[in-house]
Amino acid sequence: MAHKTKIYFFPILRHEWWGQEDLRVNSQTAVRTNMKTNIMKEKITILSLVLLCQLSFGQISTTKVAEKDEKKVIKPYDSLQNFLAEDAYKYIGQDLYLKGKPESLREYGYDNFIKEMDKGSGKGNIYKCCDGYNSSYDALNKKYFNVLDVIEKQNSFGSEFYLKLKDKESKDILYFEYNSKFESSFPFITVGFFEKNKERLKGKSFILADGKINNANDINTGKPITYKLGQTWKYVDLTIEEEYYTLSAILENDEGEKITFSYNSIFGENSRGVFQKENADKYIKDYGIDTFTKMLNGKVLVGFTEKMVVDTWGKPEKINRASYGDQWVYDGQYLYFENGKLKSFN
Repeated sequence: MAHKTKIYFFPILRHEWWGQEDLRVNSQTAVRTNMKTNIMKEKITILSLVLLCQLSFGQISTTKVAEKDEKKVIKPYDSLQNFLAEDAYKYIGQDLYLKGKPESLREYGYDNFIKEMDKGSGKGNIYKCCDGYNSSYDALNKKYFNVLDVIEKQNSFGSEFYLKLKDKESKDILYFEYNSKFESSFPFITVGFFEKNKERLKGKSFILADGKINNANDINTGKPITYKLGQTWKYVDLTIEEEYYTLSAILENDEGEKITFSYNSIFGENSRGVFQKENADKYIKDYGIDTFTKMLNGKVLVGFTEKMVVDTWGKPEKINRASYGDQWVYDGQYLYFENGKLKSFN
């Protein structure tokens, strides 16, 4: 018996079913991909929001702060003072003129000028040695120096300063031991100070109180000056007089007589009894000639303003303040002020 082989035929529908199956698989894959994409987008959105919030509200930064600069802040020199005490750094860049000395002191020369800052004050380190143990008077008198630097050092008494100087003629470099406590130890005139006050005094006239020009002589004739109450003295020039070598104004009266008058007696601590002409005219206008005459004679009256008292007697040694007024002390005398006017005095 012959063997029969069975042949099976698959209908086309079978193939369509497989195609539909593929479509379903592809569709499910697409859905899953879209879901993953959406989830990723949501994560990115959330992450972006978190970062934005951190940038907007939570960002903390640190900043490095430079170490403190220990260098002193040097304010410009305003030329209103010759002696600067502990503001010595303002001298940097300024020119200094070394004043002369009265004849009786010249044999002692100038002290505090040294060659090197850290080698002491022995003879070997004295600049232009020697008159005694000091610098030669003739070698330094009337010299000009430029201040190159100011060096501050600490010792058991506080600060000490050295001015590093350059002789403007010889170009020598030297040092001056600067005492910030005592103006009398400063032998210089600051050129800027001199020039500023020369201009400051131009056109000024003064009325001097009794006793301000006692024993004064005419600088041209040598004849003694006779004081006249209320006399006007006009400013002529600023100079260093050659008797005591102090900074002085040359003043001239209506008779052509000329005197030297100490700068400190005009603007300094000794300015009592020195009235600028415009201030004197105002006092006469406001208070009368009799009151101003009393001021010229060094007398104060009840009702004087504080300025009138200062112009007549100078600044007080001490001021004691209280709720009811102030007490000014002058060498054992006490003046009492209320609302800026002299109420009583002993």
